[in-house]
Amino acid sequence: MTKNKKSRGGKTFSGNHHGLKWLIFSFALLAVVVVAIVLNLNHTVDDTNKIAGVIDVDNGDSKINWERYQTVDVNLSESLKIIESGTYHISGSLDGGMITIDAGVGEVRLILDNVTINNTSGPAIYCSSAEDVVIELNGNNYLSDGDYYSDYEDDVTGTIYSKADLTFQGEGSLTITGNFQDAIVGKDDVKFNSGVYMITAKDDGVRGKDSVYVVSGDFVIDSGADAIKVTNELDSGKGFVLIESGNFAIDASAKGIKATKSILIYDGNFTITSYDDSIHSNNYVGIVGGDYVINAGDDGIHADRELIVDGGDIVIIKAYEGLEAQVITVNSGTMSITATDDGLNAGGGADESAMNRPGAGPFNADTSCILSINGGQVYVNASGDGIDSNGYLYFNGGNVEVDGPTNSGNGALDAGAGIVMSGGKVVAVGASGMAESLGSDSSIFNINVYFESTQPANTKIEIKDNNGEVLISHTSAKTFNHMATGCEKFQLGSTYTIYLNDEFYKSFTVSDIVTTVGNSNTNQMMPQNNGPQNRR
Repeated sequence: MTKNKKSRGGKTFSGNHHGLKWLIFSFALLAVVVVAIVLNLNHTVDDTNKIAGVIDVDNGDSKINWERYQTVDVNLSESLKIIESGTYHISGSLDGGMITIDAGVGEVRLILDNVTINNTSGPAIYCSSAEDVVIELNGNNYLSDGDYYSDYEDDVTGTIYSKADLTFQGEGSLTITGNFQDAIVGKDDVKFNSGVYMITAKDDGVRGKDSVYVVSGDFVIDSGADAIKVTNELDSGKGFVLIESGNFAIDASAKGIKATKSILIYDGNFTITSYDDSIHSNNYVGIVGGDYVINAGDDGIHADRELIVDGGDIVIIKAYEGLEAQVITVNSGTMSITATDDGLNAGGGADESAMNRPGAGPFNADTSCILSINGGQVYVNASGDGIDSNGYLYFNGGNVEVDGPTNSGNGALDAGAGIVMSGGKVVAVGASGMAESLGSDSSIFNINVYFESTQPANTKIEIKDNNGEVLISHTSAKTFNHMATGCEKFQLGSTYTIYLNDEFYKSFTVSDIVTTVGNSNTNQMMPQNNGPQNRR
C-alpha cells in the first residue's frame, strides 16, 4: 500500500493534492464563467421585433368588400342618421347638426366630399353602433363641435366619436376643431391609411382605446392635452400606437404620443413640442427609423420598461431627460440630445413630471436597469449625468460623444453597478468630482484623464499615436477637467499623446485596461451651474 494515498468511500485522493487543485481550478473556472455571463449581459439580441411581436393589428377595414354595397349620394341639409351598411357619398354643409351612425354590426363608409359640419351641441360625426366605420376624404372637409354637449353619455367627448373600429383614408384633407374636449375618439381601433389632417383640440387630439395605427398621412396637431393617445391597459396585444410612416407636426400641452402598452415607429418625420414627455409608453417604445426633432418639457422619449432604438435620426433640442427607460438598447441610428438633467437614463419605474420631481435619489445600484449602446452615432450634452444607468452601462459598438456636466455633483458617465466597454469609441468629458472611467472589467483599453486645470469650452481634444494618426477627436461644448475615452485601437504598452487645440498637452503609455493620466485630486472644483446634482 502506497503511503501517499488513502481510500475514502471508494474514491482515491492523491497525497500531492492534484485532485484538490483540479477542484479549486474548476471552481475558479466556474466563477470566471459566471462573471463573464454577468458582464456580458451587454450582448443583447433585443431589437424592435420583440415589440412588434406583442402587437395585435386588426386591419378589419382591408377585409371589407365595398363593391357589394350601392353608393348613396347625400347632400347635407339636415342631420343624417345611418342605420344600414353601405357607402354614403356626402357633400354640402350643415350648421347645428350631425351625422349619426347606428348600424348594429354593419359596415359603413362615409365619403366626405368637401363637407362642412358645425354642431353647436354635440359631435359632428357620432357612431353609437357598427362593426367598422371608414371615413374617406375627398377635397377639403371641415368638422367642429360646440363647447358643450347635451344629452350624451359622459364619455362622448369628440368631434368625431365612434364606438366601432374607425379608419380614415383618401387623398383629401380634414380640418377638425374639438371645442368641447377631443377631436377624434375611437373606443376600439383607430387607423389612418392616408389623408391630410389639421387637428385642434381643447383636450386630446386623437384618442383610441385599443390602438392608433398610422400607415401614412400628414398631421398637424395642436392639443390642450395629449396629441395622440391610447388608453387600453388590460387587453393583450392592444394599448399600442403603431406608425409606419407619415409627417407629424405636434404641439401638445401634455404628452405628444402616449400609449399604455407599446409604441412602435418604423418611419416618418416628427416635429414634437410638448409640455410633458414627447413620446411616452407605460411599457415599451421601439424606434426603427424616422426623423425626429423634439422639444420636451419633461423626457424626450420615455418607456417605463424598455426602449429600443434600431435606427432613425433623433434630435432632442430640449428635454429634462433625453431618453429614459428601465432598459435602454441603442442598436443603430443617430441621435443628438440636449438635456437639463440626464441625456440617457436607465432607471427603474414610472417617471414623474420634471416640474415636481423629487431631488437626489439614493445611490443604491439597481441591476434590473441596463443601458447598452451597440451601434450608431450618439451625442449628448447634459447638465446632469451624460449617460446614466442605475445598474449596468455597456458600450459594445458605435461612436459616443458626451459633453457632461460642469458641476461636480454629476458625471459625464454614471453607472450604479459598473461600466463595461467591449467595442466602439467613447469620448466623455465633464467635471471630475463624480467622474467615472470606462471600467476595469472592459475588454477595450480606455483612458481616464484628469486635466491639471479647467479647460474652456470649444477646446479641441485629440489623442494621436506615434505615427500621428488621430484616434480620438472631440471639440467640447462646455468647460471640463476630466475625460474618459476608449477605442479599439489603444494597445497595451503603446504610447500616445494628448493635444489641446493642436498643442501638446501630455504623453502617456497604456499600462492597464484603465490607464489614468493626471491626479484625481487636482482641480476637482469647477464653476457651478443650476443643473441638478447627485441624482441617479
